[in-house]
Amino acid sequence: MMHLTDFHFLSRHGVLWMFAATLGERLGLPLFVTPLLFAAGALSAMGHMHFGLLLVVTTVACLLGDTVWYELGRWKGGALFGLLCRIALQPDSCVRRSELALEKHTGTSLLWAKWLPGVAHLAVPMAGAARIPRGRFHLYNAAGSIAWLAILLTGGYLSMRTVDWLGLFAITARWAVGLALLVSAILLLHAYIERRKFVKSLRMARISPEELYRQVQAGEPPVIVDLRHALDFLTAPRTLPGALRVPPNEVESRIGEIPLSSDIVVYCTCPNEETAVKVARQLRDLGVEKVRPLAGGLAGWEKLGYPVDHHHGEDGRPLVAIEAR
Repeated sequence: MMHLTDFHFLSRHGVLWMFAATLGERLGLPLFVTPLLFAAGALSAMGHMHFGLLLVVTTVACLLGDTVWYELGRWKGGALFGLLCRIALQPDSCVRRSELALEKHTGTSLLWAKWLPGVAHLAVPMAGAARIPRGRFHLYNAAGSIAWLAILLTGGYLSMRTVDWLGLFAITARWAVGLALLVSAILLLHAYIERRKFVKSLRMARISPEELYRQVQAGEPPVIVDLRHALDFLTAPRTLPGALRVPPNEVESRIGEIPLSSDIVVYCTCPNEETAVKVARQLRDLGVEKVRPLAGGLAGWEKLGYPVDHHHGEDGRPLVAIEAR
């Protein structure tokens, strides 16, 4: 049975626990730190914690965790997102939202990224992979982190002045926690089922790297479309031989560049080919029948040692924008 004194857990362990919880959450542990920050703010209003110290300690923890992911993004780049793709239920959509946010707003997206589910944890390593300068990253990330933490802590602090949260907690804890767990389980199950149904729909329609390589060697290659985002290309400035680069969000507007009567192979970076599967379905909806995702994407092709086209400028830096217009 949940007891009222369980609410005093934060009070007993103080800012040290909040430092550990915030750091763990920013490092990727499945900790729901938002309600903890709100509760910590409420406890500071009751005199059990010092608000200023709480803000400083959680900010330091947040920045430490983010710095680790930023440096990993600079170091590993696309390989890091391959790992994230393997462990996430909806990796591609989260990665794509982070990429588009960074592309549109550069480093300023870090000011609000922590408020967006799916973007909060990916925006930081994405900034590293995009080689956003360290000074700019730390400036925007610190500002966004402090605002995020201050708003949550202040919300808890102010709420304690008007609401008897301890009494409300005692009344609603049993059914509220159970309802939250039930809803979370339903949403998780629904996301898993939808993912499996979607990927399974094109599972038998994929082309293996070996089959594609044989077609290329025989002089009968299909039309190959590279669907990777510009940030993916920045960390791996390579394409399959003769591939046309078309970002997923431009497929419909650039459909005229793709010979629709030919065999088409699409590929991306994520190991589960989720972007390629989505675009293949989109092309089929547009009337293209002979389109297949490449199993394993670029990583699967390179793993077998097959040739790739390298794209660098005269100064040796990657060419990010090489789309054929």
